[in-house]
Amino acid sequence: MCGIALVAGTRAESAAVARMVAALRHRGPDGTGAHAVDGCSVGHTRLSVIDLISGDQPMHDPSGRYTITFNGEIYNYEEIRAELEAGGASFRTTSDTEVILAAYVTWGSAALERFRGMFAFAIWDERDRTVFAARDLFGEKPLYFASSGGVLVLGSEIKALLASGLVSNTLDPVSVDAYLALGYVPPTRCVYADIRPLPPAHFLRWQDGRLAVERYWTPRLGSRHLSVDEAAEQLRELLSRAVRRQLVADVPVGAFLSGGLDSTTIVALAQQHTTGRLRTFSVGFGDINELPYARAVARAFGTDHHEVDLGHPDVGGILEKMAGVYDEPFADSSCVPTYLIAQFARRHVKVVLSGDGGDEMFGGYGWYRQLAMSEHVTGTRAEWLLLRGLSVMLRDRVRGLHQRSVAAGLAARSGDMWLRAANNQVYLSPARRRQLWGGIGSTAPLFDVGAGDVPDESVRGLERAFYFDVTTYLPGDILVKVDRAAMAHGLETRAPFLDRDVAEFALSLPPSLKVTAHESKIVLRRAFEHVWPEEVRRRPKHGFGAPYARWLARPDVQALTRRIFRTGGDLRALLPGLPDRSDARTFETWMLLLLGLWLEHRAARA
Repeated sequence: MCGIALVAGTRAESAAVARMVAALRHRGPDGTGAHAVDGCSVGHTRLSVIDLISGDQPMHDPSGRYTITFNGEIYNYEEIRAELEAGGASFRTTSDTEVILAAYVTWGSAALERFRGMFAFAIWDERDRTVFAARDLFGEKPLYFASSGGVLVLGSEIKALLASGLVSNTLDPVSVDAYLALGYVPPTRCVYADIRPLPPAHFLRWQDGRLAVERYWTPRLGSRHLSVDEAAEQLRELLSRAVRRQLVADVPVGAFLSGGLDSTTIVALAQQHTTGRLRTFSVGFGDINELPYARAVARAFGTDHHEVDLGHPDVGGILEKMAGVYDEPFADSSCVPTYLIAQFARRHVKVVLSGDGGDEMFGGYGWYRQLAMSEHVTGTRAEWLLLRGLSVMLRDRVRGLHQRSVAAGLAARSGDMWLRAANNQVYLSPARRRQLWGGIGSTAPLFDVGAGDVPDESVRGLERAFYFDVTTYLPGDILVKVDRAAMAHGLETRAPFLDRDVAEFALSLPPSLKVTAHESKIVLRRAFEHVWPEEVRRRPKHGFGAPYARWLARPDVQALTRRIFRTGGDLRALLPGLPDRSDARTFETWMLLLLGLWLEHRAARA
């Protein structure tokens, strides 16, 4: 796992790349590298996981024409290498980086179809003076860029682009409003107007100031017809292979263990493929924790289990750190336990497997069940069921579920239940956000959560909910949370549920094999419940959340809130409709507090 940086064009200064590399050093504490030629400077920070000796970057092909900087892991690189060698290619290292470069030289952008892994990389073609950059299917690895005035600036994190000195920090108000709606900035937007994320499953080409961005993969939904037993059998084989692939490393690999269905499944498979005892890691907060479930799983599979009960951590201090870790406002309260468990695990290993993606692939969220129920009835009865179900899930927020709060009333009447659900999934309604921006007369543009691309207009209802979570919530919230929290400590995380073969299979299953009004993760349960301990089989859904309402009552957090909400502060300058009182223990207060802390951090770095 690494950090990458590149500047191409008329201001390809090695000093700018050096500043970017310094800003990314946490992503790669084992070493740095740089390469500068006329028209392009490339930088890299390295976390050594595969080919510890000869895998340094930036790396060149034998001709010297191509230079790559790469962040991620290609789990099937040995298979691709064998195919390339059969075609006459030769290799100087045993790294996956060299395989990516050789694959691109041989197949061009079509090489992306062969990769099974997580990646963000950029390749400079010195002869054609062209940059090619690509990102994995779901955005496990981040990549941001800015392109203007004949210059391309590209890096793993926003802080690197700002450190270059070549990109402004002007805010994008629509992205701020999107944060107020969703609690995170969507994966197609950036809070800074001049910076763009390369979306998941996209690549870009840049040459002489001309930029083209293209999608190379789109989720295909519900195209496979199998019985639940047939699907379960295929899932067992695919997920087992994915876990085996993702255990490949030249350093020890562990696993996060919450005691939920997803992490338990990954740990069970990983222990099967591990010589010796797999190291597992869990975290708790006094009386709000999952440690008993994790212990039961660890006992069942005989893992080398490590846990930490944090009791009452220094929440105020951690929240101030989060503004720098995440680069954009980020309200998912589970970022705190994720940050702390990553810090704990890094004392023992460099790499961990996680259960991320299991809910999105197999129907683990509560709103899927509500949509499944509403699709079987019509009219006002369906609307009542949907609103009632989403309202119940509001009470689950303190337990950290994905569901967002319910705006007052249903959205405008629509034949698509997805739109009704989506517009009632936002944390703050459009009317409330307009108040914060300055009232009814405010001209601030609002973000439309129901908009966004879909592969086909026929994708509606429950399938549209799956598509939204796979293309928006997963890359915009879950994967951002995990990547930034883990890489802040130089820890690599891997997600077997997001293996391309597993994901394409899961997405191709009809929703009825995943979720009904009364049952979730149907095919996953059929495939693996026989290996789960009884405590896990009986356990209700419980997200990896944090007690934000309790934290808002802490004296250190209350002091932060008073500071952030003060008259004349950065938050009030941005949102003139901010309420005078800041003592409510609501999620709105939590969101505004984190936005204000982020604005303070931004001002301090300006």
